[in-house]
Amino acid sequence: MGIMGIIVFLFSVFSQSDIGTTMYPLLKICVGPRPVAMGETFVGLADDITSLYWNPAGLSGIKDLRFFVSHHEWFQDIRDEFIIFGMPGLGGYMTMSGVYSSNKDVEIWDENNNSLGTGNTWSGIFTIGYGRNLRERLCYGLAIKTMVEDLYEQSFYDFAFDIGGKIILKKDMQFGCSIKNLSYNTDIPSEIKIGCAYQKIKNLNILLDLNLPMDNIVRANFGFEYNLNPIFSLRGGWRSGPYHISELGFLSGFTSGFGIKYSGIVFDYAFVPYGKLGLTHRLSVSSSLGIGKPTNLLRISVIDGDTREPLIANINLAGIKQGSFQTDKSGKIEFKNIGSGGLIISAFVAGYPQIMDSIFVEPEGKTEKIIILFKTKFGILRGMVFDAVTKKPIGATILYKGNAYGIVDNDSVSGSFVLRNLPAGVYFLTVSGKDSRYIAQTCSLTIEPGKLTEKEIYLIKKREKIVLKGINFDTGKADLKPEFLPFLDEAGKILLDNPDIKVELSGHTDPREINTAEFPSNWELSFARAEAVRKYLIEKFNIAPERLIARGYADTQPIAPNDTEEGMAKNRRTEFRILEE
Repeated sequence: MGIMGIIVFLFSVFSQSDIGTTMYPLLKICVGPRPVAMGETFVGLADDITSLYWNPAGLSGIKDLRFFVSHHEWFQDIRDEFIIFGMPGLGGYMTMSGVYSSNKDVEIWDENNNSLGTGNTWSGIFTIGYGRNLRERLCYGLAIKTMVEDLYEQSFYDFAFDIGGKIILKKDMQFGCSIKNLSYNTDIPSEIKIGCAYQKIKNLNILLDLNLPMDNIVRANFGFEYNLNPIFSLRGGWRSGPYHISELGFLSGFTSGFGIKYSGIVFDYAFVPYGKLGLTHRLSVSSSLGIGKPTNLLRISVIDGDTREPLIANINLAGIKQGSFQTDKSGKIEFKNIGSGGLIISAFVAGYPQIMDSIFVEPEGKTEKIIILFKTKFGILRGMVFDAVTKKPIGATILYKGNAYGIVDNDSVSGSFVLRNLPAGVYFLTVSGKDSRYIAQTCSLTIEPGKLTEKEIYLIKKREKIVLKGINFDTGKADLKPEFLPFLDEAGKILLDNPDIKVELSGHTDPREINTAEFPSNWELSFARAEAVRKYLIEKFNIAPERLIARGYADTQPIAPNDTEEGMAKNRRTEFRILEE
């Protein structure tokens, strides 16, 4: 079906009902000042206990006992209270949550539109949730909820559930998806949320959520969170719904807030305007209760590959744990309760090549990673640069990239250059002639530790015409003889060394006319000679056919007098000419 087909299907299913026709409006409330302040975006990030209401897969990254309480202050005396408890269990993380919303002094009318005064209404939701890791970089979650709504003289009861998933696409990007409020009752406001979180800049999370509600317009929300320091975080965002911006004003889409962490306690606040409807405020307090032993432990050790001695190394982590750290004198560093999932580790020690590795941290028990570094070893590169036609040395500039980087000029008289103390490894050389008519050539080679590596480079000029010497044909023939092949191999090497050039292969004859069934004239014969060379180069050197053009010139371009057998033999030839880059 494909991703696009799935998206089209979801849009068609979740955009069928009329706006505002569903029950239990409390299910539409966005929970938690932190996500709300970020433009009501959290599905892709989902990394705290409020993930229960956004994407329950995010619960898998929590490994200690926690609680969360929040108060929402709305307009028209509407207030919401939230409480969440969570703890590790069943190989993942479990939560329980309760929500209570009240609305005082609501006007009551009977079926005949007679006023019955005012009364109080309330609604509540009880939710249990679970999240765990399925495999490296992939987790899932489930939430089951029961709802009750007391509308003065009538009460309603129902249940629904949420499912969610989250994946770490790469070290700086996460993607999440959740389907909310699934139920047998079609009047319950089901919704699909798709989101991503991006952290290219350290301490800055950028979020985007796409919401597909069953009973409202599709909307996209944007948000960010910037951690100024370990204590204070600044947040902001913009929502395109669930209302029409044209009705409440463009500024009503903006959200803002902040968070403060101190001594294990987290205080979050969000300010959300609703245009002419009024302003809303949301506050929460959450904390780890610090009960229980660590559920998992990651230990990273860095050692010298030759001596097996420990190394003090700089460690950079990306994935479920992010930041820069350093091993101790024993070459080790430990992390407790960092969650379960994929982790990318970069280790650097002066005098050693930097190394990058990955590991999956188990949800329970000890995960250990030993990183072995070998001291940088060196080799020598000696090279020569020649003209591909004359085989004479030429002046050139050599750019080298690999475990070291630099630019060097060769000796224009001898054509030679020497690079000493190159860190061993694979290098790419780009060689450019001092004469701008030469086509730059790029090649790769391996520098082995303690060894001398030699390389000869042959540069060819733009629009160069090369007579393939030694390749002559018998009278009236276009067959390649075995003694031709070493000379053709030289042409093949030029094509391999210069993969960006396009070449004309031109065939020539002596002036003696031919008229056979195979070759009605010298024009067909000369073309056949060029085509024979072309076919050989394509088949042996795997040259792209479009790089080689075969043309026949009959006897119109002699290079020697045709009054002797020796001269006519020279004219029965094939030439190699550079057409373009």
